[in-house]
Amino acid sequence: MKLWAPAILLIALWSVVLFILLTPEISDGHGFQHSRFDAMDQGGNGADRHEPLFITGWMFGSLLIASFVSLLLWGTKKQTPWLLFLAGGLIYEGIFGMLCYSYWKSLTDANVAFIGPFPAGVSWLLFGMWLIPAFFISLYILFYHRWIFPVESARKFVLLAEQRSKT
Repeated sequence: MKLWAPAILLIALWSVVLFILLTPEISDGHGFQHSRFDAMDQGGNGADRHEPLFITGWMFGSLLIASFVSLLLWGTKKQTPWLLFLAGGLIYEGIFGMLCYSYWKSLTDANVAFIGPFPAGVSWLLFGMWLIPAFFISLYILFYHRWIFPVESARKFVLLAEQRSKT
């Protein structure tokens, strides 16, 4: 990976964060007084509260995933099959996109869709977002001696340690 790629991702992340921070707040965005319980605020319509930040929130999450995957790839040797990381990143982005879409759909539709025993958004979170890092962990475990710390590097390390112990 080129040295400028993480800088571009970081600039894009900060641009989205700045846009989110400069988005005007909607009225009653933090809730309003509950009619029966004084100590409680109620939120009102979720679609109205979340719509102004829905796209930028999705963009921020997607940029975070792209940064995560690209930095994992950056730490490997040059002969790494980057297509594996690209495929993993695209699957990760797809799952995150479906999570955001199902959440948005649940805000605008009275009939909440279920995937298995949970609402769709929760299912995408539990069975997608939490499990997809296992793909990258598997890549790390299976290809550690080829991509992260090859045998040649281990030999150089041992030789260097022997030279330092003699002095």
